[in-house]
Amino acid sequence: MRIISGKLKGRKLTSFRGQRIRPTSDKVREAIFDILAIEWGGKEVLDLFAGTGGLGIEALSRGAKRVIFVENHPQALLVLKRNLRDLKLTGSCELVRLKVEAGIRSAEKNKWKFDVVFLDPPYAIGLADNTLHLIAESNILKENSLVVVEHTCKEKFLEQYRKIRMIDQRRYGGTGVSFFMSSPV
Repeated sequence: MRIISGKLKGRKLTSFRGQRIRPTSDKVREAIFDILAIEWGGKEVLDLFAGTGGLGIEALSRGAKRVIFVENHPQALLVLKRNLRDLKLTGSCELVRLKVEAGIRSAEKNKWKFDVVFLDPPYAIGLADNTLHLIAESNILKENSLVVVEHTCKEKFLEQYRKIRMIDQRRYGGTGVSFFMSSPV
């Protein structure tokens, strides 16, 4: 895995494959960022089920102001810490060592608001849909925030979850990527 664009372009990320860890492929990550096509400067990003940190680190490389990584898997935490340390990114991010539900509650408690939320849970066990419900019921999104969900193509989602609505959906082999945007309720 390599960083695709920005100030860290071409730098290698430490990765691993485990029973529950499936890093986003370079091809899918590049497609996500090409589709988003936003100016990253000043953006606040939340990377849920962060794994090795590929999505959040890509956002930082492109100029995001800050990324909050939420991860609870011990092996993923070790790799994520190493990636952040090796790339000298520890000053522009925070690592939250909690399950995603608790991480969202912590963000609410801290009154953090995000421009972009990445969501890449283990596939096909209902975590993506459950987490979309939690995000839509929370107060962690700014108006017109984007929520990007990586999932198996077999997973189906609602078109609208309270404060977020689907605006696009793509397929890359067996991987699906769904894009949601927040709106005022």
